Amino acid sequence: MSKEKKNPFIAGGLNMVIPGSCYLYVENDRSRFIKTFIGAVVLIAVMVMLGNAIQDIRGFSLPQGLCTASLLLVILVPLFLIGQKTAHMHNSMLNQNAYYNIHRTQSKGSNDAKLTKIQNMRNEGLISEQELQKKTDDMSLKEQNPIG
Repeated sequence: MSKEKKNPFIAGGLNMVIPGSCYLYVENDRSRFIKTFIGAVVLIAVMVMLGNAIQDIRGFSLPQGLCTASLLLVILVPLFLIGQKTAHMHNSMLNQNAYYNIHRTQSKGSNDAKLTKIQNMRNEGLISEQELQKKTDDMSLKEQNPIG
């Protein structure tokens, strides 16, 4: 998962233009993109055919394309909202992880135990590679200069 916040409006807009692309933008999840893309393309095709069929009914007095456009909105609005929700959930998870890392208590064990805990945090995705490197560097500096 990407460690940077994503813009919900961009995610929603991308999801409307290319269904499922919000999953690539936010989470880089190709399998969800493909499933959503195929499903949405099928639904859009059905809505276009249904709109054209309704428009061809005699006595139906809507301007050309209005029925099809109305039916497409039934698909496009939820796609936009799903894209926004995906980005909001991603950003919320990043905020929760940051809050957790700030309030996490420091271990009082040996340096090996501390290094193991820091590595576990990295493996769980709670800290970035840069944060891991900074913490290990800080620990090695404290070993060399225990007074500071």
